[in-house]
Amino acid sequence: MKELFGIMPDGREVYAHTVSAGDLSLTVIDYAAAIQKFVHKGTDIVCGFDTLDGYRKGGGNQGASIGRYANRISGGKITLDGVDYPLERNNGVAHLHGGSHGFNTKVWDVTEGVCKCGAPTLTCTYVSEDGEAGYPGRLEVTVTYKLKPEGLLIDYKATTDKPTYCNLTNHSYFNLHGQDCTSCLDHVLKINADNYTDADPKTLLPTGKRPDVTGTAFDFRTPKAIGKDIDKTGLGYAGYDHNFILNGKETALFGKHELKVAAVCSVPERTMTVLTTMPGIQIYTGNFLGDNPNNFKGGVPQTKHAAVCFETQYEPDSPSHGEARLDPGQVYHHITVFKLN
Repeated sequence: MKELFGIMPDGREVYAHTVSAGDLSLTVIDYAAAIQKFVHKGTDIVCGFDTLDGYRKGGGNQGASIGRYANRISGGKITLDGVDYPLERNNGVAHLHGGSHGFNTKVWDVTEGVCKCGAPTLTCTYVSEDGEAGYPGRLEVTVTYKLKPEGLLIDYKATTDKPTYCNLTNHSYFNLHGQDCTSCLDHVLKINADNYTDADPKTLLPTGKRPDVTGTAFDFRTPKAIGKDIDKTGLGYAGYDHNFILNGKETALFGKHELKVAAVCSVPERTMTVLTTMPGIQIYTGNFLGDNPNNFKGGVPQTKHAAVCFETQYEPDSPSHGEARLDPGQVYHHITVFKLN
């Protein structure tokens, strides 16, 4: 189902596309290829806005497809084959989520369809031209949402005509009680990670250390409430905004795909399992949601720690170490699944 969601300042129409499967329904808008609603058994479990202006002005990258490079890059540049490419420092000293004009600000082409297995799909495409946001290479991106009764599969693909860096993710904020609940701190979380990426508390850029989680606030190998140790993360305020390095010790099937179990998040009403092919997952607990006056859907105020993000990804600042590179002839291809029961 397709319906008009809003009109951009330049006159472009933005549509909302809704598909359903079993107890699940998904709504994706053209703007940012963002998940606007994700409904499980009648309850919408993602934060977001009722209007296009909300997504344009409400902050937080709600539900957005993030690129060209998710998370932070240091130094104000990337280097490829000895050539420096300047990048905007839009988050203090860091370049974050592709800059202030990243994929989260673009109008994508979205096509409704059905895959061979009969599951409804929403295929979102965007072409990032050579030099956009400072990145080299014409990057052709496809993000496909496939909805099955047991969960949502997000399939990311990209190709380039010049060497570049690529790291795509989804930035949905989940509250498994429902998007109108104002805290995620009681959500019980398990993360299959033995190490995490240490971050400088002022810049949130990696320090280069990958400490063992044992005995720290970052040990979620045994499930615990998100809020239990949230004031012990070393950021100077209560909150997680860290990459966890997945150990790959547990896998699960979703359709024909065998994926790493990254995280399992539970409340009495439901459990969501995050599966992925990516090496890491950023856990962000909405530490600054209360800073924006734009209300969420239904007039719900934004509040700190209202929801949690599960951003599957390459490690932050990987381009500074020559990692996460994409060359012509290669296909960037990763899968992330949000499985519900």
